[in-house]
Amino acid sequence: MKNLHAVGLLVACIFAYQTISAQQQPITQKPVLNKATSLTQLPLKLECNLPALKKLTSSRVSERVNLALGNFEFDGELVERVRSAAGVESMNIRSITMPGAFCTVSVITEADNTQKLVGRIINPKSDEVLVLTEENNRYYWIKKPKAHFMVE
Repeated sequence: MKNLHAVGLLVACIFAYQTISAQQQPITQKPVLNKATSLTQLPLKLECNLPALKKLTSSRVSERVNLALGNFEFDGELVERVRSAAGVESMNIRSITMPGAFCTVSVITEADNTQKLVGRIINPKSDEVLVLTEENNRYYWIKKPKAHFMVE
């Protein structure tokens, strides 16, 4: 009689384990991006979210901005929009999650209405700078040494 209780308990445990492990995890629609808190935690090359950068041109000053840097997110506030010359518009973004970090993105519109993007993310507390570069019609943020961009 004692063995029947043990066998019954074992069967109940196996049944419970299988029903729990048969549960499927919910599918997430939007990938979860990590908040970037420093430039050092980012990889050397990050793919750029081009539609999010182009959306900056329609953003207003003091509006909150989220830029996807690969698997990371750059949260900031648009502090200034400047039209320095015909066809050149620059947006300056102060980071909220990386204290002291500053992002500048410029949209250059050529005579044939093609647009080119240039930009930098600089944090004076970091030894590196992220530079927006174009490769094969795709944009990437690439890490470079700060010594090439800032004068001491």
